[in-house]
Amino acid sequence: MLPAMRRRRGHGLAIAGCRSGGLPAGPASATGPVRAGYLGFGDGLAFAAGLVLGAGMLVGGCAKTGLDPGVDADVLDRRVPEEERCNGLDDDLDGSVDEVFRDADGRYVDPFHCGGCGLPCVANDPALAVTCALVDEAPVCVATRCAAGFALSRTGRCVPAFERHCLPCTDDASCGAGDGAPSADVGGERRCVAGCGPGCPAGYVCTGDACVPAGGSCSCEPGEAFDVACAGESPAGELCPGRARCDDGTLSACVLPEEACNGADDDCDGSVDETFRDGRGAYAVDPRHCGRCGVDCTAEALPEGDLVCGGDPFAPSCVLRCPDAEDGLDPGDRVDADGDIATGCECTLISLSDAPGPRGAEGEDLDTNCDGAEGVVVESFYVRTGGDDRGPGSPTRPLRSLQRAVDLAEASLTTDAPRPDVYVASGVYTESLRLPSGVRVHGGYRQDFRALDPEGFAVELRAPADTDAAGGAALVVAEDEGRASLLEGLSLRGRDARGPSEATFGAVLEGPAPGLTLRDVRIRAGVPGAGQSGASGDAGAGPTREATPGELPRASDENAANLCVDGPSNRAEGGAGGVNLCAGLDVSGGAGGASSCPNGGETQPTTPGSFGEGPGGGGGSGGEDILGPIRFNGRSCTEPVACCGLADFSVSEPFFQAEPGDRGR
Repeated sequence: MLPAMRRRRGHGLAIAGCRSGGLPAGPASATGPVRAGYLGFGDGLAFAAGLVLGAGMLVGGCAKTGLDPGVDADVLDRRVPEEERCNGLDDDLDGSVDEVFRDADGRYVDPFHCGGCGLPCVANDPALAVTCALVDEAPVCVATRCAAGFALSRTGRCVPAFERHCLPCTDDASCGAGDGAPSADVGGERRCVAGCGPGCPAGYVCTGDACVPAGGSCSCEPGEAFDVACAGESPAGELCPGRARCDDGTLSACVLPEEACNGADDDCDGSVDETFRDGRGAYAVDPRHCGRCGVDCTAEALPEGDLVCGGDPFAPSCVLRCPDAEDGLDPGDRVDADGDIATGCECTLISLSDAPGPRGAEGEDLDTNCDGAEGVVVESFYVRTGGDDRGPGSPTRPLRSLQRAVDLAEASLTTDAPRPDVYVASGVYTESLRLPSGVRVHGGYRQDFRALDPEGFAVELRAPADTDAAGGAALVVAEDEGRASLLEGLSLRGRDARGPSEATFGAVLEGPAPGLTLRDVRIRAGVPGAGQSGASGDAGAGPTREATPGELPRASDENAANLCVDGPSNRAEGGAGGVNLCAGLDVSGGAGGASSCPNGGETQPTTPGSFGEGPGGGGGSGGEDILGPIRFNGRSCTEPVACCGLADFSVSEPFFQAEPGDRGR
């Protein structure tokens, strides 16, 4: 049975528009070699501290679309919903890919697409009926009914019912994986036996519920003829079942079976199905076991032509035989690149290599070496949101995690078969990516990796809430180790701050990275933490010494000429300022002004505070002297000396009275 034939429709190419007037809103883009610093700081636009961009930084620019303005967009070819097929595409346009063929956890459990598209479960002897089931949480083809002489194992394989018959044992668990493989007393010895259900082999009889040698003992006695199980030993010291022949009391040597395509080490050499797999471990050697055991490309004759085992080199499938490919590949040859039998040998080989791009291309314009996907497939890893991290990371069996692909790419750099390129299909990947030097990551691909448009097939890398990357960054770039690395066609979004005053980053460079190139990368930090409110200060302490009032005014001490005598007797001192310290600083107040013999129109001097205009308060302003007493003027004062008792004083304008001192500051 072969995978169902399929024909794909062309896919429209999404082209993003630009807003008119000034720079478009949104994150910045960066391109060129980069040195140590941070990308995406604060609340949005890409910020670079210590970045050197060899080709400059592009902030919000718009590119020409090349569309004819006279074409009405309503008449352009658009995709329409179709019946969902297993092809890695959203055929029914419901936002899900291959959902008909997968379970709730995204595992391909359909019998015709078991573990991935185009991987059918095929019944072949001794498995008479098969289906797709989970074994250790992985979808695999398992047997549901076995041929005569075989029993169903606990892992869904058909194993020989008598592969351990007559082996010495201690309990049922040591008698194999088959259901109903018990141990029993045979001739006074504990031996493995098989039930009578499949029928007893030659030389055995059914005794009770088990087949036992006709002589009643598993020992090879004269006159007896039967086969018994024996054990070989693998290079790792594991025992493998074999067969020995008892013939008239003589037991032959243990003979191990030949290797069969069944997921087991039949010949006990430490390798599984090695004669059916190539150096990459793919089932590509025998067209009767293509991609997995039992998938026979020669089983059916098709109008389109013969089928061969080919396609994805890490997950082969039956593809159309193309005559141009039989003598090696050369530019101009036509081959089957899309794996679609109905389209024939549709791809014309342009080049034996395949560099990423160009942007906006699809089909053979993108896959110039016709190996089924963008890039050189045997030198690359592929990632899709519906992939499986236990797979080979090929175009038809991609990985699910971008970090898993990058780690595998880095590990391959020191091997004989490096795979430094990672191609990422559209979708949202919730992870913080650590990018080492030497790995090249390319985003913006359709789900089948045969069309490139970073805007139409957007790839967003979003930091998870529990990331431990500095500032919640979505990208952490390791220090350059002398190998060039690249990131292109992705949008990065850092995690939002989890506490007040916490900074956020979109990307972090751990050290100098002159070999790093960022191209068409949009970097946006998460929302930073709001500032934390300040705490209330401690209450100020009272003064260590209170201010004192000044002396009371008193009558002046005059001489015989009624003039004020200048001296202590005519001086009234102002009050002393308060004394205090604040955080070790003297903030004492100044003394009040002192009175002395008056001089009309003048103000009395004051004493400044401890620091003048500093923290200490200034002294109070002194009052203004007035003229007095009023002397004889022949009008209001007719006394020959003075008229002090009269109320007719002459006061200057304006008249300033004494004031209290300022408070300390």
